[in-house]
Amino acid sequence: MPSLPTASNTARSNGRSRLGLLLIKPSQYDDDGYVIQWWRSYIVTNALAVVSSLFRDAADRQALGPDVAIETRLIDEVVQIVRPAELKRWLADFDYAAVLLVAVQTSQFPRALAIGSDFRAAGFPVIVGGVHVSGTYAMTPNWEAGFAGVQEAGVSLFAGELEPHVDELLTDIVNGTVKPFYNHLAANADLGTAPRQRATHDLAARTFDRYYGLEIGRGCPFVCSFCTIINFHGRVMRHRTLADIEAYLRECAAGDGRTILITDDNFARSPIWRDVCAIFTRLRQELGVDWDVSIQVDALAVRIDGFVEACQEAGVKRIFLGMESVRADNLKAAGKGQNKVHQLRDMVMTWRRAGVIIYAGMIVGLPNDTPERIAEDVRVLQDEIPVDILSPFLYTPLPGSADHKRMVAEGVEMDADLNRYETVHTVIDHPLMSRPVWQQLYWDTWSMFYTWPYLRTTIARGLKYGLLMTALRSTYVCSFTAASFEKVHSGNSGAFRFRDRSSRRAGFPTEPAIPHAIRQLARNGWILARIGARLLFAYGLELFLRWERSRGRLDRYLGEEPSAGPMPEPDGLKQGTIAAE
Repeated sequence: MPSLPTASNTARSNGRSRLGLLLIKPSQYDDDGYVIQWWRSYIVTNALAVVSSLFRDAADRQALGPDVAIETRLIDEVVQIVRPAELKRWLADFDYAAVLLVAVQTSQFPRALAIGSDFRAAGFPVIVGGVHVSGTYAMTPNWEAGFAGVQEAGVSLFAGELEPHVDELLTDIVNGTVKPFYNHLAANADLGTAPRQRATHDLAARTFDRYYGLEIGRGCPFVCSFCTIINFHGRVMRHRTLADIEAYLRECAAGDGRTILITDDNFARSPIWRDVCAIFTRLRQELGVDWDVSIQVDALAVRIDGFVEACQEAGVKRIFLGMESVRADNLKAAGKGQNKVHQLRDMVMTWRRAGVIIYAGMIVGLPNDTPERIAEDVRVLQDEIPVDILSPFLYTPLPGSADHKRMVAEGVEMDADLNRYETVHTVIDHPLMSRPVWQQLYWDTWSMFYTWPYLRTTIARGLKYGLLMTALRSTYVCSFTAASFEKVHSGNSGAFRFRDRSSRRAGFPTEPAIPHAIRQLARNGWILARIGARLLFAYGLELFLRWERSRGRLDRYLGEEPSAGPMPEPDGLKQGTIAAE
């Protein structure tokens, strides 16, 4: 763990009081009660960086006056073990101190309460915020399971965006008047005047590709019924200033950062997408940075004049498409009206011709899903709407979504364990499948998509269209291995899993140290050997296909290239007829 900041000694010698803020982004528990943690994560925790920037700004402008110095310490529990005893000693060295559990999602809420109760028992104020608190209070404030355990833990809750209320919270901490609940849902932050995001190099260094997150704006104009974002950040698109965005990117480049994840829910709908792309392009030319940018967009983004070309020029090499389903009945049920089934094929091929890796989200368990339909949908996503990387999610009524609000109102029976609300576990009943069948279908979806023949096809397509091959190979292999070996979603995974026996969930036994260590070494060794062998096979396959390309024979490995024009729905494809949307 890092040592105390040197600024603390300076503040003490100057006679200033010191406020210490411990910012923790909690992880969640696995099925065996261990916190899900990795040596390196695959995706950056940008929300922690954004929140820390607010307190860095407060320290710079002396928000509590010239006599109080503000210092922060960040912990991303996905890649760092929380050591309560050491952290309590760190906090006790300050005149004032508090623990903030930030960006807490529903599945992380039980873990957040476990961490918070420990620090509360030691007398430190603890404030929990994030999408779970905000979404639940906004949509279903009387849902008992949503805030179960809060009173026992003794923590405070913060609902809403923090930016306009930083000084209020800091003042309450120093005065010892932290409130049990902060409700700031009425109005969202003006990002144009909010403190700018600062590059957090330590967090980036703990990711596998040295990922930096970039929040350009918040909000989404669409009304997907399963989404929590629109009921927290709203449907009005808000954005940061171009000057702040450029300053942040320059900081990233100075820290050897070139892999950028734009965290906006829908970059294509940002009113400044063109200007942001221009900044990336200009900095690439000025600084010589070969950006590797990832964005999330909707299916209709390709129809925005100049959007694909601007992204290509800016260095966008990966996109995530919330496809959810390839069937009109399911899309209608999910409120995903912007996705038109007959347009999906042309949309995917437009991005592929631009040299962009296509990640697609797919929801398993929408109302009309069955094992047979899902199997056919996977085939369509390989052959007819050929995506490179599939990210299946098990349908989950997340607190804060319209679906969850409706189910609470209707009295639908839902799982009371919030730790399971991470989109890989069933938490409700399905109208057409039993829970065990549905659960197994979810894991089978990964196996149906990530096959060796489709890996060959994907690599061949990547070579033909100039995709970023290192990312394509590693993501294909590691996405499947995370699901098959660790039973976690690839978005929550990383490299080299470790299980800390001291932070195991209450109700599970603490294993003896030596047998536990032996088991973990054996398990990790077996998994690493399997992953290493698959990565070597994928690399060898790429070398072979490069050789075949040099001999003019790459086309034989591409599969049947999708034709242009409108496409039918899967059932129509299977029967050789055009199905009406």
